[in-house]
Amino acid sequence: MLRWAGVVLLAGYAGVCSAGSFAQDDAAAPSAMAEEGAMAEEAVPAVQAIWKEQEINFHLQSFTTFYSCSSLEDKIERILSELGARATVRVRDVACPFSVARMPRVVIHLRSPVEATPDALAEYEKGRSRRELVARVRGERAEESADMAQFPAAWKAVTLSRGALDLDSGDCELVRELRRKVFPKLAVRITKDDMRCSPSQPVLSGLRLQMEALAELPAPDAQGVEDRRPD
Repeated sequence: MLRWAGVVLLAGYAGVCSAGSFAQDDAAAPSAMAEEGAMAEEAVPAVQAIWKEQEINFHLQSFTTFYSCSSLEDKIERILSELGARATVRVRDVACPFSVARMPRVVIHLRSPVEATPDALAEYEKGRSRRELVARVRGERAEESADMAQFPAAWKAVTLSRGALDLDSGDCELVRELRRKVFPKLAVRITKDDMRCSPSQPVLSGLRLQMEALAELPAPDAQGVEDRRPD
């Protein structure tokens, strides 16, 4: 299958997918929304966290959906942002930037929250001198100590499913690859995995992955300004 500019081409099949194709998914939407609402109502305690910087490289193997380099970068950045990370994604492929990437190399530079455990704090301090040197070369502000760098964060429920974050059934293999190669390196807990990727019938693939992700809590002052903003 080739997915390009909103058009889906399947080997041996060409057509337009109607709303009826997703009737089964739509029927399940009310119960899914109720389930997510119940999770949101639960009180989530705050924890102290620090930012962890890392670079993640992997090759995306997808047999049904192919992306332009820029659309793949944007889609992965949206997913990681929803998981509390600040990421810059670059796709490397001979087809970039003018065509679709068949098996691109994905390079992710990201900062993501991790709980400020003794091990995480020790790792943060271990790499601090190198980061301070890089900051001086770039003319940036010196990095704070591990104690000063801590901030409040909380675990939040995140569901990746069709319709969320501009995802559709054709993105099933992309999310599956992120689950295998990227999510284990983040502060993410998989709570329910209903992924059913079908290379031969992507329209019938099941894209639903429920997680808990550690995300920075908004500063009290920023939240107060938001609450006082006129409608």
